[in-house]
Amino acid sequence: MPNDMPQTKPARGFQGRSVGTLLARIVTPVMRKRGFRDIDVWTHWPVIVGPQLAAFSMPERISRRNTQGAVLTVKVEGAMALEVQHMAPLILERLNRHYGAGSITKIAIIQGPLPAKKQYRLQKPSSNEELVRAEAALGPFPDGPLKAALARLGARVKDGGKK
Repeated sequence: MPNDMPQTKPARGFQGRSVGTLLARIVTPVMRKRGFRDIDVWTHWPVIVGPQLAAFSMPERISRRNTQGAVLTVKVEGAMALEVQHMAPLILERLNRHYGAGSITKIAIIQGPLPAKKQYRLQKPSSNEELVRAEAALGPFPDGPLKAALARLGARVKDGGKK
């Protein structure tokens, strides 16, 4: 840093904060309304039930019972409800291993659509001519997978991503 540049000071009252801390302030009240202490169940759901079941299910809420533990309500898409019902004892075992023995005693299943996941449109590969032109534009860049990836990117950027 050159000596003629004055040092800058952070804005008064500004302190750097992690995104996780700020996100927790926003998410925690919503999660508490649904009975969750924290977002562990949501973030660990694919680990608890496995990636195949997690793609078609999600935890909705935890309802506390007086002395009988808690009920986890799970929203399941379509016919996968039968699979979740079949795996309920295993899911309960894994949840109680995470939260402590007997903390969740039952799983209630609701059938319904899950929030839509963003579908990515597959792009058609660029034509061979466009790839050759893009590789030529890279000049003396060493051959290899990086050069091929850059050429594909350059061909898509050049044609405006229309393909």
